[in-house]
Amino acid sequence: MRKIVLTVAVSLLLTACGKSGPYQAVETRVIDERKGNEFLAYEHSIDVATGQAQMLPLYQKVIAACKADTENSCLLLDSSIASGRYVHARISLRAKPDGIKKMMALVGKEGEVTSQGTKVEDLGRPVLDSRKRLDMLRQYQAQLQELEKRSGKDVDALIKVTKELATVQAELEQATAADALLMQRINTDLLNVSLSAEGKQSFWTPVKRSLGNFTDNLSEGVANAITALAYMLPWLLAFVLLFPLGRKGWRRLRGAPSKQ
Repeated sequence: MRKIVLTVAVSLLLTACGKSGPYQAVETRVIDERKGNEFLAYEHSIDVATGQAQMLPLYQKVIAACKADTENSCLLLDSSIASGRYVHARISLRAKPDGIKKMMALVGKEGEVTSQGTKVEDLGRPVLDSRKRLDMLRQYQAQLQELEKRSGKDVDALIKVTKELATVQAELEQATAADALLMQRINTDLLNVSLSAEGKQSFWTPVKRSLGNFTDNLSEGVANAITALAYMLPWLLAFVLLFPLGRKGWRRLRGAPSKQ
């Protein structure tokens, strides 16, 4: 199946809001070109910079909003948050286009949108192939059911037809599930949200981080110094042993009478 993936570039527009930070805010926009093609699958991504104190509340707010949005069939696919050296979080969800717009507006309002994009995949050919396969399997199933009725008292023929019917039924269920998955990708959009507090840290955050890592950095520095000393020690010993010999030889060479 040939897939056509179209990457839609999103223009970056500077906003006039007074938010502080190293990033220029970007206006949240959702690209939608479904008119004229009903078999497009959309995948959106949005990166948002926010303060460390606002990270967890925003993370929980997006998850809660998705779970509450039953009208747009919002489904939380994946979520994770890390509070190590750099606080960041990721959320993946699937919802109807209106639900995606609501989610993007929510994260855009709570933080600074640093980047966003939309990827579109044309599923027209896969859907057409899936529908053809379903039609073929249903026709074959109907033919087998007709043969099953005609088998009558022919036990061997009945066993073969029944076995083939079971195989076709399993293939039909798999094809139906695959077609339903394609339609889910078409009827609902995927949204990947990335939250980061790296660019929104306070003035004292790096200082606190350095103080917290002081003992680790000190032990690492001592270890590096010992390692360097271990590399230098053989050369120092060689210099101490060879320098007097070299100096003595140089004096002899200078003191030797020149031949006429």
